Amino acid sequence: MSRRRRWWVLGVMTCASSMIAIDVLVVLVALPTIQRSLGTSTTGLQWVVTAYLLGFACMSPIGGRVGDDLGHERAFRLGTWLFVAASLAAGLAQSEAWLIAAQGVGGERGQAMGVSSSVSTLFYGMAPLIGGVLTSELSWRAIFFVNPPLGIAAVALVRLLLTDGPRRRDPVDWASAPLLIDGLVCVVLPLTQARHWRWSSAAVVSLLSVAAVSLTLLVVRGRRVSHPLLHLELFRQREFAVGTAVVSTVRFAFVGFAVSGVVWLQDVVGFSPFAAGLAVLPLTLPTMVCALLGGRLYDRLDPRVPLGVGMGLCVAALLGATVALHRQSSTWLLVCYGAMGVGMGLCVSPPWTTALGGAAARVRGRAAGVTQTAREISAALGLAVMGAVVSHVLGGRLGQVLRQDGRLHPGRFDEVERSIGKAVAATQEGSRVSAGLPADLVPALKGAVTAAVSAAFSVGAAVLLVAALAVVLLPRGARSAGAGPGGRADGPS
Repeated sequence: MSRRRRWWVLGVMTCASSMIAIDVLVVLVALPTIQRSLGTSTTGLQWVVTAYLLGFACMSPIGGRVGDDLGHERAFRLGTWLFVAASLAAGLAQSEAWLIAAQGVGGERGQAMGVSSSVSTLFYGMAPLIGGVLTSELSWRAIFFVNPPLGIAAVALVRLLLTDGPRRRDPVDWASAPLLIDGLVCVVLPLTQARHWRWSSAAVVSLLSVAAVSLTLLVVRGRRVSHPLLHLELFRQREFAVGTAVVSTVRFAFVGFAVSGVVWLQDVVGFSPFAAGLAVLPLTLPTMVCALLGGRLYDRLDPRVPLGVGMGLCVAALLGATVALHRQSSTWLLVCYGAMGVGMGLCVSPPWTTALGGAAARVRGRAAGVTQTAREISAALGLAVMGAVVSHVLGGRLGQVLRQDGRLHPGRFDEVERSIGKAVAATQEGSRVSAGLPADLVPALKGAVTAAVSAAFSVGAAVLLVAALAVVLLPRGARSAGAGPGGRADGPS
């Protein structure tokens, strides 16, 4: 391939991977604005991101197999067109359900494209700022209209430059795919809706039971077929299990930390989307820089050193944030964001290399697929679990505030919940508080949001702490040259 052609191919990869890298991060800064524009509930707002993550998680183990069957160039084009269509649908959304449905298709579009490039890490780091600028200066809809031009350019370049090679015809256990999808959906859905349906309701109990059956059948089937969808037997190897656990739990905590933190900055502190985008940079930029440091420490020292330090910083950041939020000052949260960013950076390369280094060379491709799938499943579960905590605590605290105040009818609960951000913004601007909320009630509403987000951060810290303690199970000096993505800073984007 000529040098000029290689540059064009790099352009294709950059267009495609940039869309995937920024998709969640560019949206999260706009979430409070979306809530005010569409009148979205707290749970609905969570679903805007959860739908994307859930679609991505479900498609992760089968995306590559689709390329093998259809041809990778054709699968790339189909996935990209789906990406473009879903982005346009999201940007034109007129309701909460419309936007959530478009985001669900979006999760599938990202995995179907199945390409990555280190160039996209720049977009990953700057995504919150891009989202903030577009939301503040144009509209929240503009964040979804960034993708179509990139997607169309990628398709045009692929059509000109690439041709499909020979297709692989390895057996694919398609029968396991519905079990995986059904299991994940039936876990995430009741977690997200539990506050409204109640934990003891027939819907929640039934869905969790179906999830347990589906996932059990998935494991049993995987042990009996020759080409399982997920090679779960890899978890018998200690290095793989610990490395994958670290990758997954960092992703679990990051998504909930980022989403809840941005909502808190705008709904409690009163940040604009642009200011919130700037505030998230201490979380994303250090991850890119410190990923290289983590890779070097892994090569020179015992792998438990960068993993231990990185996980320790992540746990400390979340615990610090649980206390800092109650000061209702953004400064301390930004410090915690910075610590989390550094910690995540140290945890990018070492756990991947540890996980893949613990697998035999002939199964490293399978191992990478399992780790990637576990990472995306953890992202969806992280937002579902931490979002459920926010929803539950916020519901209890808001109900208590309204009962004690007595001026607002309990039937206006949902309206009050959706209007907290508007009320805070109106108070700062000196204008009339929206939704008929008494101005003197705003501090109590801010306190309710703070307590809910702080509780979610505590849950994230507890999950990370368990994984951090598991790092000591790694054998001293365990490492494998050439395994894993090296210093790749794809991080928790």
